Amino acid sequence: MNVRRLGPGDEPVVERLATRGPPQRAEELLADERTLFLVAFEDTEPIGFVLAYELIRRHGLRSQVLVYEVEVDERHRRGGIGTALMHELERLARARGAREGWVLTDGTNAPAMAFYEAVGGVRPHEETMWEFEYRDD
Repeated sequence: MNVRRLGPGDEPVVERLATRGPPQRAEELLADERTLFLVAFEDTEPIGFVLAYELIRRHGLRSQVLVYEVEVDERHRRGGIGTALMHELERLARARGAREGWVLTDGTNAPAMAFYEAVGGVRPHEETMWEFEYRDD
């Protein structure tokens, strides 16, 4: 298994990973330097990924990393792939000067909760998430 960061030209890999229809803006996503899209490959087959974003801060820390999605192919779960992806994300974040990362997940998602704890995440307090819908009027 090898892990690498996707960039411009890797749109076909994004398409292969899509589970909810074809990706709409893969080219734009991969061109953004703050997109941290890491994929684990077995030979040339993508078997897992983490999609994260570097968020620039106006004060305090220079930036933080938002872990947006983590997915490992069902046939390859519990084999250390997710852990390898998260460790590579940490290495990349540190190289970029980011010293913190975070993720939102449903507290009832026991596998996600166990995974994030296993890769070093801490849950400092209960979070409340608010959603906003931006509609055309």
